[in-house]
Amino acid sequence: MTEENFLFVTRILNENNRRCTGGDGVVFQIYNWGLDWQHYDNPVHRHSFYEICYVLDGIGEYEDDDITYKLECGSLFASLPGHWHQIRSQSGLKLFFVAFEVVAAASSPEARQYETELLGSPSPVIADPEGVTALIWRALFRHVLQHQADGEPRTNTLCALLLRSFSGTFGRQDGTPLSKATASSRSRTHLVQLAKRYIHDNLAGSLGLAEVSAYLNISARHLSRIFKEELGQSLVDYVTRERMLTAEGLLKTTLFNVKEVADATGYQSVHYFTRVFSDRFGMPPAEYRKATLPAGE
Repeated sequence: MTEENFLFVTRILNENNRRCTGGDGVVFQIYNWGLDWQHYDNPVHRHSFYEICYVLDGIGEYEDDDITYKLECGSLFASLPGHWHQIRSQSGLKLFFVAFEVVAAASSPEARQYETELLGSPSPVIADPEGVTALIWRALFRHVLQHQADGEPRTNTLCALLLRSFSGTFGRQDGTPLSKATASSRSRTHLVQLAKRYIHDNLAGSLGLAEVSAYLNISARHLSRIFKEELGQSLVDYVTRERMLTAEGLLKTTLFNVKEVADATGYQSVHYFTRVFSDRFGMPPAEYRKATLPAGE
């Protein structure tokens, strides 16, 4: 096992295995496969997707929402959406990791169950060097090294098995339920993450409380309350922010006219879109585009 092996396997997986389906129909979108030969420290950060890591060798620490856990050879750890976290190591860690999301989770009972098990994990760090997840991870590494030329279908199957194993590895091992307070907190976080994903994927459509709560099969009142509790802002304010950020990006990076940008971000009235945009950015969309164009364009 060499650093060149790590780089090779990372490249093969990222080039060929960015989406896979579990045997029960759960679909995974992979953002990044990583094999890090010597990982030291990274900044405290958070993200909107899942990231599962396996320590192949080395010692270090993992901090998750202000709680520090020990990392050693065989440790598996899960960075959940919205959690502030950091990896630290003085000597360096050999890491396997994958960043992913579950596609269309709210529309599939199997996918919802998978995410519920991951989000309900009693600990973000598991010491299980010979468990199913660790064994599949090592098998995937060896398989890619040996069969990269002709084994892509089997590689994808191993990737799906690995991702599918995470919920069992990090879910409760003793069969006992979470405490009421913890379960409630995890459930709220789960619902808000699903709501944010739905909003991001449907910015051109209607995104009122009624539509989003119907998609999640909860009451509008409940969604409004947990959104405010989890994010400190209303769902309406969040939707407006996401639409304005998307509109800003479209004005900077596309040739869409103002009406097309308004349509793409869910505004049927160009006049109303212009007013909302001007309130946020201090100038109308067309003027903003001219002001932010690089010199000479």
